[in-house]
Amino acid sequence: MFKLFQKNNFLDELWKNFQILFNLNSQKNASIEILSKSGILISTHNNNEFTNNIKINVKKILNEGDASTETIVDLVEDSSDMHWLTLEDNNIFDLLSSCYTAINALNSNGSLPNILALVIKLEYINFDSQKSIVNLIYRTDMKTFYPFIPLSKNPKSRDSDLENSFAKFLRKNNVKIESSTKSWLGVWGIPF
Repeated sequence: MFKLFQKNNFLDELWKNFQILFNLNSQKNASIEILSKSGILISTHNNNEFTNNIKINVKKILNEGDASTETIVDLVEDSSDMHWLTLEDNNIFDLLSSCYTAINALNSNGSLPNILALVIKLEYINFDSQKSIVNLIYRTDMKTFYPFIPLSKNPKSRDSDLENSFAKFLRKNNVKIESSTKSWLGVWGIPF
């Protein structure tokens, strides 16, 4: 038997988390600064018409109409079966809105399983006033965020202490963070 109505709250939760991040970014003496470029890692397995022309389709959705943004959309090949849809916008609200819209469009066009991760790059100023670049990862399969802070290109070299500290900061501010650190998979080779 099929369900006539299926409520999909993950998009509502995602937008709520984006609003929290934006508000944290906008505070005076903010602890985070969202940087102007984000990306979505997409698998080409199970391609459909929408994902086959992802750059054109997302660019059209974002840059046409009354609610359009000036977000720059690009496609970067990662491997033979994966690519990055990069989004760049100096207006951070528009950047987050564009990330949300791109994920919503992929979901609406049957491509949610193709999304491996959304990466929001930001700068974190910790309690010691030290600045660190953090990749905030959102996995659509888990519907949660987690921090990823590589120390080098070596796949085993991560700043776990800072990742945990940053996750604690986000949890305190009600961002939905993945509870199992074993699920905090590294996303190596981020092209931005």
